[in-house]
Amino acid sequence: MAKTSNFKKRIISLSICLLIALNCVVAVSAVSINSGLTALRGQWARSEGPSAGGMSLEYSYFVPASDGPCPLVVLLGGAGEGTPSGNELKANKFANWSSDEFQSRVPNGAGMYIQILKAPEPVYFDTCPLAPMFAAIQDFAANHNVDKSRIIVGGWCIGASGAARLATQHPDFFSGLILFSPRTIITDSEARTIRNMKVWVLACDGDTYSPYLTYGYPSWQNITQNTANKSNVRCTTSTTAPRAALLLNHETWRLAEYDFSPSVLGDFTNLKTVDGNNNTINSPTMISFMTAYKSGEEPPETETETETETETETKTEVTAETEASETADSKETSENTAVEKAAPEEKGARLQKPVVLLIAVGMTAIIAGGVVIIEKRKKNKS
Repeated sequence: MAKTSNFKKRIISLSICLLIALNCVVAVSAVSINSGLTALRGQWARSEGPSAGGMSLEYSYFVPASDGPCPLVVLLGGAGEGTPSGNELKANKFANWSSDEFQSRVPNGAGMYIQILKAPEPVYFDTCPLAPMFAAIQDFAANHNVDKSRIIVGGWCIGASGAARLATQHPDFFSGLILFSPRTIITDSEARTIRNMKVWVLACDGDTYSPYLTYGYPSWQNITQNTANKSNVRCTTSTTAPRAALLLNHETWRLAEYDFSPSVLGDFTNLKTVDGNNNTINSPTMISFMTAYKSGEEPPETETETETETETETKTEVTAETEASETADSKETSENTAVEKAAPEEKGARLQKPVVLLIAVGMTAIIAGGVVIIEKRKKNKS
């Protein structure tokens, strides 16, 4: 009886371990935006780039569930978002982009890698040497299954300055550039170096630190005059935007953190997005646009960017809610979490979890059966 009891215990323990292990694997690769920022940030890891010019940069990163090559989005934050370590992820809400809903907005639903660099403060990205910044990005791309034809760099405030420097100095490496409330001007000569890139400029007229007419407008003029394809560039403007510390109307990147969700549009008045031909984009979504192949360069078997973006817009609608919270680690007094209604296609993707669990049950049954046979053979021999 003792042997039988021990045998049953072993089978039960084995089954539980298999189910827990497989369930955890699926959970890591499919976290809903409904779970909130804390859960989404829990998917991320941290690392450090190689030393270049005597300096190396830390960064937070997210790896998609897809096995195939995926685009990489690199982000650079503004002043105060690099200290302490890990603050480059907690100081903003771009962890939303690691949700399964937003990952599915990448063309073909393949997902994207995301890397957020930590500024070596008090040195910020506007003056940080380019060598360690580029080394961290290049090393990450080389060690992951990144689609080298779709590497996008973006930044907000003075982080936009760093993003602009990276893109204009390494135009053959980056495929896209995003500038949120840029406190820098893309010159005519710089615009020529990025003529083959996708570019998106977001700026606010009422920004007290980076006014659109001072920085964004001249940059946009140079970009549209030099771009190789005016459908590959976009500009979003408004007269108001959320406040950032002492800076009024500065946080245009809030639009992107929720991928232009209707719930955040109320913070922006006279909001307008146009392409390089000054055509109005009625329902812009940044993820699908920036991670798609450039117009005219889509693989034959891939839908065009416009078709993919339109389909995505009809699939999902994201809404943001304000949730009061404070933790010892981040000391955040409040943070917005997004709630999204999943479309049938997205729900179908989530059916992978029960399928995998059924496989786990089957594997457990097979292993248990094998153990039973072995035990019976041992009993017969004895």
